[in-house]
Amino acid sequence: MSDSVRTHRAPSVVDASRLHRASERRTRGLTLVEGPELLADVIAAGAEVTEVFTADPESEGEATQVDQRALERLAGTKTPRGPVAVVRIPTERLDRTRNLVVSVGVSDPGNVGTIIRSAAAFGWGFAYLEGTADPWSPKTIRAGGGGQFQTPVARIGSLAEVGEWTTVAAITRGGEGPSEIDTRPVALLIGEEAHGLADSIADWADHRLTISTPGPTESLNAAVAAGIAIYVLSDGSGRLDVEV
Repeated sequence: MSDSVRTHRAPSVVDASRLHRASERRTRGLTLVEGPELLADVIAAGAEVTEVFTADPESEGEATQVDQRALERLAGTKTPRGPVAVVRIPTERLDRTRNLVVSVGVSDPGNVGTIIRSAAAFGWGFAYLEGTADPWSPKTIRAGGGGQFQTPVARIGSLAEVGEWTTVAAITRGGEGPSEIDTRPVALLIGEEAHGLADSIADWADHRLTISTPGPTESLNAAVAAGIAIYVLSDGSGRLDVEV
């Protein structure tokens, strides 16, 4: 093996692999992005890449060459799709001109990533409360297709921070249809899939939204429900004036 190829014990590999820990990401303001298409999308969105690792000897550019075991350590998976890049996390912010989807403790990284992807697709921002899966974890970024780098993301301390929006609580049953919610911009509140939003939060919101489902399924996956609600509450062509 060439001396220029880093192993899983190389200091730069060990240092980057620590970014799988949420505490390291928060402290250093960095995360990991895996795969050529995802990395290309993140770069196109303006993200700052500080280092790229690859096991492909034919790769071009200034990527750091690593062996397969090192790539597995960096990716955190057994069958990684290199390259793996260290990317700076954008400054979090609330964009008060946009509609907003708010995660109230959605803990599954796949759901959080999918919600962010839907938000980015329709030009919404994303905010999250404590208990939400880290939007900047590599797994959440994969699920979000890099949407975290394409739309504003912000951690908030309480729902009071979104009180200037028209707040809309997504609930399983007993709420309004989307055509009854006319004031914009809105802050759509999405709760954990297993328990939904607490009654106190639903009662606090300006509106309570229910997506009716004529089929036998009792409720929708949190990310699916969020995606439908984002669509039906969006302005312009995304707005439906009938209950879905």
